[in-house]
Amino acid sequence: MVAAPRRRTARVILWLVAFAILVTALVLWQFSDRWLGGTLVEQINARLVGQVRIDGSVSLQVFPPRLTLADVAWQGPGATPSTMQLDHLDIRSDWDADGAARPLTISIRGVRGQLRQQADGQWQVPTPLATTNAPDDGAPVKLAALTVTDATVELIGRSVPTSVRLTELKLIESPSGWQVGATGGASTAEATVDGALSSTVEIAATGLRLTEFTATLTGQVGPATIESLAIGVATVAPAPDGAWQLAALATELRARDGDRQITLTAEAGSGRYAAGGAQLLGLQAKATFALAGPANAATATLTGMDLAFAGQQVTASGRAHVVTALVAGPVGVTAERFQISADLATGRVEGAFPNVNAALPDPAKPGAQLGVDATLTGHWQTAERTGAGTVEAKVEDSRLNGQWQIALAQPHWLTVDAQVDRLNLDRWQAPGPSKPEALPLDAWRDWPLRLDLQVGRLRMQGLEAQNTRLRLNIPD
Repeated sequence: MVAAPRRRTARVILWLVAFAILVTALVLWQFSDRWLGGTLVEQINARLVGQVRIDGSVSLQVFPPRLTLADVAWQGPGATPSTMQLDHLDIRSDWDADGAARPLTISIRGVRGQLRQQADGQWQVPTPLATTNAPDDGAPVKLAALTVTDATVELIGRSVPTSVRLTELKLIESPSGWQVGATGGASTAEATVDGALSSTVEIAATGLRLTEFTATLTGQVGPATIESLAIGVATVAPAPDGAWQLAALATELRARDGDRQITLTAEAGSGRYAAGGAQLLGLQAKATFALAGPANAATATLTGMDLAFAGQQVTASGRAHVVTALVAGPVGVTAERFQISADLATGRVEGAFPNVNAALPDPAKPGAQLGVDATLTGHWQTAERTGAGTVEAKVEDSRLNGQWQIALAQPHWLTVDAQVDRLNLDRWQAPGPSKPEALPLDAWRDWPLRLDLQVGRLRMQGLEAQNTRLRLNIPD
């Protein structure tokens, strides 16, 4: 009789314990996402610049370990903060490497954000805090794979706002580091490019090192269409001073602007990139320009050229050789030690060519060429398509000194105001009948040229004159 009440009491206690466990499980299931999300936010914010919040669901799996988050948002500090929103974040691990680093596989989908350049010129991005009181978890991990899909980030800085799109980014662990592949594009108000890149990322003593970097691009830049642009770099590695150095750059470009075409191949021995700008040293390049077909093509060869970028400023120096063909014959121009600077913000280009040598067809001697030595300086405004400068030239025994102006919107787009010590027009007349015909001077009015020329000694049709002024297409 005593045993029966005891059994009933035990059953009641067991039912109460089971009920309590069930209620506890339901409560934990109901509020675990909120508790786990709050704990993660607290731990992340203790280690990261800015503030993170989790607006969506949180899912934790123990075996194998897996954490899935939805709607993760980050906002940087300050008056003009950067922001980032992740629709889906998945982190998982096999967790089977006993005593070794645990491999992590991270998948991110749906990224929207704005990265803003701060007053000090630095871009505000999610970075670890320099110092933190967060404890060391003591669980070593390594990145085995990273996948990012459907990402768009706006870069808002001192220059033109740029939108960067990542269709897909994959980073896979390899014996020497990681294999990286990405597809996507970028766009501004006046340019759009799309392409793909791949590289091997290695961990060196000085930091990350890129090898076998390749990129292929197509797109539209203003009125110009980039049909293909291929870039290859052997290595990109950090220097002791914090700059990035590259070795063995090679590039090939095919582009079109209306009926104008350009093909460019270039190689540079070394380069350098730092926060203040970039440099390419020892650049060797060959460019072919064609207007409505290869018969009107010109080829430019650049050797020993140094190219530098600093913000919106671009400078170039070196040696250039241009070869083309006119109806009268081939033309070759060589510029030694030239210097060019461009302000991309204002569209102003300035140049100095202290030593220019040209080989031109001799109009009086078919098949022969004429040597011209010159010094040129000037500037050009790309938007207005106007320019001006100075010229000094020597042709045989004639010396010229003057100024030039170009305004492509005008019918007579070239203006020359110059002085020449002697000019023998009979010398430049092509051979003809025994009795030379008069020079068709009226035809000169059809040239797109305004000319004001002071001639110290002029010879024309066998006549000579001193201190003569020649004016062409200049109104009285």
